[in-house]
Amino acid sequence: MTTTNYKKSALLKWLLAAFILTMFSCNQQIKFDKNKWNEQTDPLFPSPYRPKMLNDLTTNHKLTGLSYHQLTERLGMPDNKDSCLVSYKIVVEYGNDIDPVYTKDLKFTYSKDSSITSFKVVEWKK
Repeated sequence: MTTTNYKKSALLKWLLAAFILTMFSCNQQIKFDKNKWNEQTDPLFPSPYRPKMLNDLTTNHKLTGLSYHQLTERLGMPDNKDSCLVSYKIVVEYGNDIDPVYTKDLKFTYSKDSSITSFKVVEWKK
């Protein structure tokens, strides 16, 4: 193998490794961490860690059956609350306007005795 071919081969391997690393880091999933879940640099946007933690939170942590108080101890205060529903923003994307063009929320329903009865991930797109 000539020096030129060797350099091309090494460069190609390096570019392939960088591409694979980039692809896997974009969809990186991490374990739920309350501090990172609530870390917010801009009040208009939820923590950038929330989308990466969502799968771990909803599959590896008991959420139904918790009291509202236990839920807020675990996740912090919700972004929205009404008589039987609380929600946490996961993703908010804005286009060229002040209105969101895409949102993803984790919504919990609770009973009259404040027990969490169910949860679901709700996506909305303009």
